[in-house]
Amino acid sequence: MPFEHWAKSLGNYYFVYKHSVNKRRFFPLTFFQSIMDFFFNPKGIAVIGATPNAKKVGYHILKNLLLGYKGQIYPVNSKYKEIEGLNCYGSVENVPDPVDLAIIFIPAPKVPRAVEECAARGIPGVMIESAGFAEVGEQGKSLQTQLKRVASETGIRIWGPNCMGLVDARKKHIFSFVSQVMWNEGLLPGKISLIVQSGLLSAGFLIDLMSHGISGISKACSIGNKVDVDECDLLEYLAADPDTEAIALYLESIPEGRRFLDLCKNCKKPIVALKGGKTSSGVKAAMSHTASMAGNWRVVRGALAQAGVIEAHDFFHMVDMARSLSIYPDGKGKRNGGIAIITFSGASGIISSDLMEQEGLHPAILSKSTINSLKRIFPQWMPVSNPIDLWPAIELNGGQKSYEEAVKAVCHDPQVDAIFIHLFVGGITRQLNLEPIVEQARLAKKPIFCWLLGTRNDANFFQQKALEAGLPVFKEISRAVQCIKAVLLRTTGP
Repeated sequence: MPFEHWAKSLGNYYFVYKHSVNKRRFFPLTFFQSIMDFFFNPKGIAVIGATPNAKKVGYHILKNLLLGYKGQIYPVNSKYKEIEGLNCYGSVENVPDPVDLAIIFIPAPKVPRAVEECAARGIPGVMIESAGFAEVGEQGKSLQTQLKRVASETGIRIWGPNCMGLVDARKKHIFSFVSQVMWNEGLLPGKISLIVQSGLLSAGFLIDLMSHGISGISKACSIGNKVDVDECDLLEYLAADPDTEAIALYLESIPEGRRFLDLCKNCKKPIVALKGGKTSSGVKAAMSHTASMAGNWRVVRGALAQAGVIEAHDFFHMVDMARSLSIYPDGKGKRNGGIAIITFSGASGIISSDLMEQEGLHPAILSKSTINSLKRIFPQWMPVSNPIDLWPAIELNGGQKSYEEAVKAVCHDPQVDAIFIHLFVGGITRQLNLEPIVEQARLAKKPIFCWLLGTRNDANFFQQKALEAGLPVFKEISRAVQCIKAVLLRTTGP
């Protein structure tokens, strides 16, 4: 095996190479730096294709960097001397140190040469956000083959092409041309990281999640055609990332199947996967999207299940499962499968019971001690059972005391594995303080979930507070029950 291939394959270190006239040399930087770290924490970024034209993609990449990234930024475009107050360089060769990442958005035919120049400059990684490669036909496939050759010959790491790059909400790094509306709505930091073979989750869907307070994110990695950097490289990085508690993937193909499954089996963090291309129509669509061979879904599904990966059925399902598991990553496995349902509506309690039974769960049989504790907040005429119809208690004591006392009572019941509260906000429960409720459940080591109804503004406000408190909130009972099951069946470690 050539030395450069051996060096590139090392999983715990990375190498910077430099060209001389007759030979290539590799220089180890630090024993403990991740092979992928220059993509996530670069000291300097060259933007090849930067432009002052606000109608062009190169402008938005540069603008997003200026709004959040704190390192050195170097626009590269021979047409300009200055862009956005920054010196603009005619060639990446002239970019000063430090620079360890280049983001490229130029016409596809010019990209292979640009990557070669980055390699000659000693830049260890590039993000190619240009499209026009294997997803568009034979000419694009030829260009993508050239990129593979450059990566193989030089050791440079290539992220993309045909991707949206990286969004890191915690560090406020947007290495992408995603619309600046993301800044206007606010980057909402969270505990889940996404790996997607698409730009969707780095763009519209991601903005939807954060602006509606559904979920914050740690990182969203859009990898496109995966000419070099793939889901395995990113999964390995995120498995060790202290800002990531759960990992969600949208994939159209898994070319390194054995490595991927080994990584999943050995990952201590929950992994949720949504697979595109399960049907003949889906396979055809995947080929035109990222030129991906989707594979036999039945075989893939079985292998993922054996590796401990949780299957998702759509994008919101994927994120809901991942955010629940990020809040409760250390599941102990299902004990009794008993759930305490605390509701304001008898009908929603009945539906919850039905859906739980369909998922292999059930309403917990409450102990006499728990029932006696609950009777203290109910009127004398009201019998107490599970589901716990809390409305008479709310009318008697108010929402805050009723929910606090009900949660406190079921927390002490050994037959209760998880708590499912139903809330309507906009009436007398509008000002419900979540902290003591969530804290009681946390101290008892009982996962707590919420199904929410309410007026739009009050519900949005409550959902933001719930996100801060670490309470997973859902708009559908069925989705909440699916996530409860995922948490209860989650076992820690490989």
